[in-house]
Amino acid sequence: MKRGFCPSFPNWELHLKINIVRRRTSSIDKECTFGFFVAKFENWEMKVIRHIMNGYEKSARPVLNSADPVPVSVDIGLRELVQLDQPKQIINLNTWWRIFWKDEFFTWNISDFGNVTSIVLGLDSVWLPDIVLWSNLNTDKSPRASYSKTDVVVSNEGSMAWYTPVQLESSCALDIEDFPFDIQTCPFILSSWNYAEAKLNLSAYHTNGDQAHFKPNSEWEIHSYTVSRRANVYISGTYPEVVFTLQLKRKSLYYLYNLVMPCILLMLLSALVFSLPLESGERIGLAITVTLAMTVFLLVIKDAIPPSSDSVPLLVQFFGMAIVMSVVNTGLSIFMSNLFYRGEYEMPVPVWLEKVLLIVGTSVGLKKNVESVFTCNKNTMICVQEDAKSTPTSNLRTQKEFAFTANDVVSNIVNDVGGKTEGTIVKQIRQLLSRIVLAIEEKQMKQAQAEGLKKKWKVASLVLDRVCLIFNLIVITVTCSVYLT
Repeated sequence: MKRGFCPSFPNWELHLKINIVRRRTSSIDKECTFGFFVAKFENWEMKVIRHIMNGYEKSARPVLNSADPVPVSVDIGLRELVQLDQPKQIINLNTWWRIFWKDEFFTWNISDFGNVTSIVLGLDSVWLPDIVLWSNLNTDKSPRASYSKTDVVVSNEGSMAWYTPVQLESSCALDIEDFPFDIQTCPFILSSWNYAEAKLNLSAYHTNGDQAHFKPNSEWEIHSYTVSRRANVYISGTYPEVVFTLQLKRKSLYYLYNLVMPCILLMLLSALVFSLPLESGERIGLAITVTLAMTVFLLVIKDAIPPSSDSVPLLVQFFGMAIVMSVVNTGLSIFMSNLFYRGEYEMPVPVWLEKVLLIVGTSVGLKKNVESVFTCNKNTMICVQEDAKSTPTSNLRTQKEFAFTANDVVSNIVNDVGGKTEGTIVKQIRQLLSRIVLAIEEKQMKQAQAEGLKKKWKVASLVLDRVCLIFNLIVITVTCSVYLT
């Protein structure tokens, strides 16, 4: 090739390297010598920028006809859930914002500018749509201050594309009724702050939210992410809004393992209180301890959920039910203790209670216990005598045996005195011995009657303990089935 021939090279990478080595700032055209030829290069991007920026005013809407609206579309890609502060009801997200619009002033013919189809301009040099998040909580910043200062990509047809990472901090009203199996819905409303629909036509870039690059979270997972458009009428006009609705589903394994399972075990322990013998004297103390343990777990939950009077969380209902059961079991334990020792005061068992205990005891597997106590004859004396005979400690003799003993004593006395003083002395001795025998027999019958009453009340408390145990197990099963499914 002849020296002095200067073709225009499209190799812009080579052009950039040459500019680093040798640069003439006085002219856009560059001229470099390569041994046997001279190449001439031109910075078409700079020419494009000078061309489109000539007389450009970034404060004016980028339309040739002021009656036309500026078409703007937005998209938010989810990157990471930083935090969902439940007591404060604040969500913090790392997002990628993509805003597209048409600038009718930024157009050029690519054939006149070295086939340059796109350029990058600084954020402060172009008109930007004033898109803001209505639920923004960065109170110390302006609505657009959270945007990163990234550049704008401009195509030769006037299409503008702005990609910027945004740390989104927004309010999110939580519905904790199904906690910890809840699904929370957080809407993010984007709209123009100054331009109504006649000036700026806002729409969604995609019909579905972008979650392709979302980083998994240990507590929450995305249930759905949708996009919709709506228009609201205000005093100053109709403003279009794009609503990004994020639904988060809570991962409940942590709460099941650390809160629900211990609560179920405490409920079972509270039910097993009725299998503890009353003679041990530890039943009421164990019931109170279980109640206090459940109260401590309820205090732990209180710090993890937002305060709300609109609804009671499911887990709080579950713990509340467990505490109520524990308190009721404590009260029943006190009642059973009173019932168990009622026989010490020789209080009779009502007939209706005997009938009920006979039926219920047979149904709960205590047939032998209740039949051995509550199947005596209706005649109380006969029943007591049978109890007395069956009592190992009642080894006293009957009235007939004592009568024979009295006659022997009298005969011996008569023989000793020679049979001369049998009249008055014998009568007095017989009367005395008869009174002694009757007193002993009466004491025997009272002891037998007291032992029978003690046994009846003990069996009555045993039957009611078994009923309470079965009832508690049924309630625990139903409660877990209802609340955990």
